[in-house]
Amino acid sequence: MASTYPELNVLVNNAGIMLRENLLDPADLRVAEDHVTVNLLGTIRMTYAFLPLLVGKDEAVVMNVTSALAFVPLPITPTYNATKAALHSFSESLRVQLAGADAPVQVIEVAPPGVRTTLLGQQDDENAMPLDEFLTETLALLREKPDAKELVVERARFVRDAEANGMYDNVLAMLSGV
Repeated sequence: MASTYPELNVLVNNAGIMLRENLLDPADLRVAEDHVTVNLLGTIRMTYAFLPLLVGKDEAVVMNVTSALAFVPLPITPTYNATKAALHSFSESLRVQLAGADAPVQVIEVAPPGVRTTLLGQQDDENAMPLDEFLTETLALLREKPDAKELVVERARFVRDAEANGMYDNVLAMLSGV
Protein backbone atom coordinates (compact mmCIF):
# COMPACT_ATOMS: atom_id res chain seq x y z
CA MET A 1 0.00 0.00 0.00
CA ALA A 2 2.83 2.42 0.76
CA SER A 3 4.07 2.19 -2.82
CA THR A 4 0.57 2.75 -4.21
CA TYR A 5 -0.30 5.66 -1.89
CA PRO A 6 3.02 7.16 -0.76
CA GLU A 7 1.50 10.55 0.17
CA LEU A 8 -1.35 9.13 2.25
CA ASN A 9 -1.57 10.96 5.56
CA VAL A 10 -5.26 10.71 6.53
CA LEU A 11 -7.36 7.67 7.35
CA VAL A 12 -11.11 8.21 7.81
CA ASN A 13 -12.82 5.22 9.41
CA ASN A 14 -16.51 5.64 8.66
CA ALA A 15 -17.70 2.04 8.71
CA GLY A 16 -21.22 1.57 9.85
CA ILE A 17 -24.36 -0.47 9.72
CA MET A 18 -27.26 0.29 12.01
CA LEU A 19 -30.05 -2.24 12.25
CA ARG A 20 -32.84 -2.71 14.73
CA GLU A 21 -32.16 -5.56 17.10
CA ASN A 22 -34.38 -7.46 19.51
CA LEU A 23 -32.27 -8.91 22.31
CA LEU A 24 -35.09 -11.34 23.10
CA ASP A 25 -34.95 -12.88 19.61
CA PRO A 26 -32.12 -15.44 19.26
CA ALA A 27 -32.16 -14.91 15.48
CA ASP A 28 -30.87 -11.35 16.04
CA LEU A 29 -27.53 -12.65 17.28
CA ARG A 30 -26.46 -12.53 13.63
CA VAL A 31 -27.40 -8.82 13.53
CA ALA A 32 -25.24 -8.21 16.60
CA GLU A 33 -22.31 -10.11 15.11
CA ASP A 34 -22.57 -8.14 11.86
CA HIS A 35 -22.46 -4.87 13.80
CA VAL A 36 -19.30 -5.94 15.62
CA THR A 37 -17.65 -7.13 12.40
CA VAL A 38 -18.41 -4.04 10.34
CA ASN A 39 -18.53 -1.20 12.85
CA LEU A 40 -15.85 -2.25 15.30
CA LEU A 41 -13.53 -4.74 13.63
CA GLY A 42 -13.67 -2.83 10.33
CA THR A 43 -12.23 0.27 11.99
CA ILE A 44 -9.71 -1.68 14.04
CA ARG A 45 -8.50 -3.60 10.98
CA MET A 46 -8.16 -0.43 8.89
CA THR A 47 -6.23 1.27 11.69
CA TYR A 48 -3.79 -1.63 11.99
CA ALA A 49 -3.37 -1.72 8.20
CA PHE A 50 -2.77 1.98 7.65
CA LEU A 51 -1.16 3.23 10.86
CA PRO A 52 2.35 2.11 9.83
CA LEU A 53 1.95 4.28 6.70
CA LEU A 54 0.84 7.30 8.72
CA VAL A 55 3.52 7.28 11.40
CA GLY A 56 6.18 9.77 10.41
CA LYS A 57 4.01 11.60 7.86
CA ASP A 58 3.42 15.33 8.21
CA GLU A 59 -0.02 16.23 9.53
CA ALA A 60 -1.09 12.59 9.76
CA VAL A 61 -4.60 11.94 11.05
CA VAL A 62 -6.78 8.99 11.97
CA MET A 63 -10.41 10.10 12.06
CA ASN A 64 -12.88 7.66 13.60
CA VAL A 65 -16.58 8.30 13.07
CA THR A 66 -18.48 7.07 16.11
CA SER A 67 -21.89 8.40 17.14
CA ALA A 68 -23.53 10.47 19.83
CA LEU A 69 -25.19 7.14 20.65
CA ALA A 70 -21.84 5.99 22.03
CA PHE A 71 -22.69 8.14 25.06
CA VAL A 72 -26.44 7.46 25.48
CA PRO A 73 -27.82 4.42 23.63
CA LEU A 74 -30.80 4.17 21.33
CA PRO A 75 -32.34 1.02 22.86
CA ILE A 76 -33.60 -0.39 19.55
CA THR A 77 -29.98 -0.62 18.28
CA PRO A 78 -28.05 -2.04 21.25
CA THR A 79 -25.04 -3.52 19.47
CA TYR A 80 -24.69 -0.52 17.15
CA ASN A 81 -24.44 1.71 20.23
CA ALA A 82 -22.00 -0.67 21.90
CA THR A 83 -19.70 -0.73 18.86
CA LYS A 84 -19.64 3.06 18.71
CA ALA A 85 -18.91 3.26 22.46
CA ALA A 86 -16.09 0.76 21.92
CA LEU A 87 -14.71 2.93 19.10
CA HIS A 88 -14.78 5.94 21.42
CA SER A 89 -12.64 3.96 23.87
CA PHE A 90 -10.42 2.63 21.05
CA SER A 91 -9.84 6.20 19.81
CA GLU A 92 -8.85 7.36 23.29
CA SER A 93 -6.42 4.45 23.68
CA LEU A 94 -4.97 4.98 20.22
CA ARG A 95 -4.36 8.66 20.99
CA VAL A 96 -2.55 7.81 24.23
CA GLN A 97 -0.44 5.05 22.68
CA LEU A 98 0.61 7.26 19.78
CA ALA A 99 1.58 10.09 22.14
CA GLY A 100 3.54 7.65 24.33
CA ALA A 101 5.40 6.37 21.27
CA ASP A 102 6.13 9.92 20.17
CA ALA A 103 4.28 9.19 16.92
CA PRO A 104 2.74 12.49 15.81
CA VAL A 105 -0.50 11.11 14.39
CA GLN A 106 -3.57 13.07 15.42
CA VAL A 107 -6.62 11.01 16.40
CA ILE A 108 -9.96 12.73 15.91
CA GLU A 109 -13.31 11.25 16.90
CA VAL A 110 -16.39 12.52 15.08
CA ALA A 111 -19.61 11.83 17.03
CA PRO A 112 -22.57 12.73 14.79
CA PRO A 113 -26.25 12.85 15.69
CA GLY A 114 -28.84 11.11 13.53
CA VAL A 115 -28.11 12.34 10.01
CA ARG A 116 -30.39 12.10 6.96
CA THR A 117 -28.78 9.09 5.35
CA THR A 118 -30.02 5.60 4.61
CA LEU A 119 -28.58 4.44 7.96
CA LEU A 120 -31.66 3.13 9.82
CA GLY A 121 -33.79 4.69 7.07
CA GLN A 122 -33.21 8.27 8.26
CA GLN A 123 -33.00 9.77 4.76
CA ASP A 124 -36.49 11.33 5.07
CA ASP A 125 -36.56 11.77 8.85
CA GLU A 126 -37.30 15.40 9.72
CA ASN A 127 -35.70 14.85 13.15
CA ALA A 128 -32.40 13.83 11.56
CA MET A 129 -29.84 16.47 10.63
CA PRO A 130 -29.54 17.16 6.89
CA LEU A 131 -26.28 15.68 5.62
CA ASP A 132 -25.04 18.92 4.06
CA GLU A 133 -25.60 20.80 7.35
CA PHE A 134 -23.74 18.09 9.27
CA LEU A 135 -20.77 18.21 6.89
CA THR A 136 -20.66 22.01 6.86
CA GLU A 137 -20.73 22.25 10.66
CA THR A 138 -18.20 19.44 11.11
CA LEU A 139 -15.75 21.02 8.67
CA ALA A 140 -16.21 24.39 10.38
CA LEU A 141 -15.39 22.78 13.74
CA LEU A 142 -12.30 21.20 12.23
CA ARG A 143 -11.16 24.57 10.86
CA GLU A 144 -11.82 26.29 14.22
CA LYS A 145 -10.13 23.56 16.25
CA PRO A 146 -7.54 21.84 14.05
CA ASP A 147 -6.05 20.08 17.11
CA ALA A 148 -9.43 18.76 18.29
CA LYS A 149 -9.67 15.32 19.81
CA GLU A 150 -13.42 15.18 19.27
CA LEU A 151 -15.83 16.89 16.88
CA VAL A 152 -19.45 17.10 17.98
CA VAL A 153 -21.96 19.25 16.11
CA GLU A 154 -24.40 21.29 18.17
CA ARG A 155 -27.33 18.97 17.39
CA ALA A 156 -25.45 16.02 18.96
CA ARG A 157 -24.17 17.94 21.97
CA PHE A 158 -27.18 17.22 24.25
CA VAL A 159 -26.65 13.47 23.84
CA ARG A 160 -22.86 13.65 24.03
CA ASP A 161 -22.95 15.73 27.23
CA ALA A 162 -26.04 14.16 28.84
CA GLU A 163 -24.16 12.36 31.61
CA ALA A 164 -21.98 15.36 32.48
CA ASN A 165 -25.06 17.60 32.56
CA GLY A 166 -27.06 15.24 34.79
CA MET A 167 -29.51 14.56 31.96
CA TYR A 168 -28.56 10.97 31.11
CA ASP A 169 -31.80 9.36 32.36
CA ASN A 170 -33.91 12.01 30.60
CA VAL A 171 -32.10 11.59 27.28
CA LEU A 172 -32.25 7.79 27.56
CA ALA A 173 -36.01 8.01 28.21
CA MET A 174 -36.40 10.29 25.19
CA LEU A 175 -34.43 7.89 22.96
CA SER A 176 -36.49 5.01 24.36
CA GLY A 177 -39.72 6.69 23.35
CA VAL A 178 -40.83 6.68 27.00
